[in-house]
Amino acid sequence: MDEIIYHEIPILNQPHLIAGFEGWPNAAEISSFSLQHLVENLKAKRFASIPMENFYEMSSNRPAAIIKDGRLMELNFPGNHFYHSKDPSGKDLILFSGIEPHLRWDIFTDLFLDLAQRFAVDQIFTLGGTYDYIPHSHPTVVSAVYNQEGLKKEVLEAGLNLTEYVGPISIHTFLIEAARKRGLKALSLWGHAPQYLQARNIKVVLGVLKKLNGLMKTEMDLSRLETASGYFDQQVNDLVHQDPKLQEVIGKLEEAYQKSGRPFPFGKREESKEDKVVYIQAFLKRQEDEEKKES
Repeated sequence: MDEIIYHEIPILNQPHLIAGFEGWPNAAEISSFSLQHLVENLKAKRFASIPMENFYEMSSNRPAAIIKDGRLMELNFPGNHFYHSKDPSGKDLILFSGIEPHLRWDIFTDLFLDLAQRFAVDQIFTLGGTYDYIPHSHPTVVSAVYNQEGLKKEVLEAGLNLTEYVGPISIHTFLIEAARKRGLKALSLWGHAPQYLQARNIKVVLGVLKKLNGLMKTEMDLSRLETASGYFDQQVNDLVHQDPKLQEVIGKLEEAYQKSGRPFPFGKREESKEDKVVYIQAFLKRQEDEEKKES
């Protein structure tokens, strides 16, 4: 049976709903890590889940096990979970952290929006990540897709770019269109990560959450991300400094970007043979260890 499992029914007053998904719309872990940060930082409490069975190829999102000395100690299934909390102003929030479904998007979206309407959600925000041909040395680019004409003004006032794109869509776009048909306001925010940095991009996560703060007119604490973003920038610059070829590629990209502000709309340029990827997983592990020490 397709239904949401409720662990409790919280009393909420016209909350905002913020959603992030692992999978295709999660470049540089912008979507999933943004929600992880919000859930942890706001000490949000899980209250509902969408079961996995009818929406996923389990071979693509396999359960994870902990085995010690040959004995199965723990089996963890990936999940789609709703949390409730309050922002610093006291406004109620619903946070959704999940995985983009492989199957039956229409049914999944109906369940998602049924919950939104049950709790009289005031507005839906989805947070996504995309790789783009932009230099890491420039301010973070965040673009938006809105589902009602009345939202355009607040998008522009928040300093967001209006998305230009033609191509395959993610669950974000499907979801905000379904929300429009139900009369629900929805915005999809997209953080643009440099395509040559294939790793969790803390700087772009910070940029997305700053824009979200502005749209919701709240002041969520982003100080930990500010510190981590500075460390991220430092480490990336050190790595680039060690690679003359990469410096050349990024220099050309910076020159093109400075001339036009948007040399290559994302999704519309094939990767050049000169483009290089910086793998910084080892750095990220060190960063995560530092964050654990501070918390």
